[in-house]
Amino acid sequence: MSSRMRIQPFVLRRRLSSQHVPPRNWKLAGHVPPTSLLSNNVNDDAPLDLSEDEPPPPPKKRPVAAPTPEEWRRHREKIKEAFPDGWNPARKLSRDAIDGLRSLHAFDKDTFSCAVLADKFKISPEGVRRILRSKWEPSREKRAHLAERERRSKEDWIASRRQEEKDKAAQILFETRQVDAPRPRSRSTRVKSKDNFFFK
Repeated sequence: MSSRMRIQPFVLRRRLSSQHVPPRNWKLAGHVPPTSLLSNNVNDDAPLDLSEDEPPPPPKKRPVAAPTPEEWRRHREKIKEAFPDGWNPARKLSRDAIDGLRSLHAFDKDTFSCAVLADKFKISPEGVRRILRSKWEPSREKRAHLAERERRSKEDWIASRRQEEKDKAAQILFETRQVDAPRPRSRSTRVKSKDNFFFK
């Protein structure tokens, strides 16, 4: 590029400033301008009262979504008081039930809350919270081992229930036989009919 075609920056700014810029149309013809605060004052020397009748409301504080460390500490102390020997619930869910509980809560958290799930699955709300908080997933081999263990425990429980029912039925049968057993006859009834004249 030749030196004649080159334009210095200050020359370019001078040329742009010398050009006429048309005024911008803000389209405010149909709008009424706001009234001035100073137009109603008769005495211009009087101080302007900008105070409001009521104080502005305090800004709303957003509730803290995450629990604070103090709430965690109180919760841990409460759990330790309720379970001094550690967490060992009386009723435990199977792996399929745990997966179903998690899927229901993930589907609709408002409908299937902790209280509703605890009532439906017959466990404590603390157990539901622990299940939902835990992210542990067993591997394929571990899942098969857990399924086999659950099957054996279920068979043992069924066998023990059947044995209890058999023992209870045998006890009831023994008691009914004792009630229905004939009483020993008295001496007079044991006397034969041909010997009646002798005792008379």
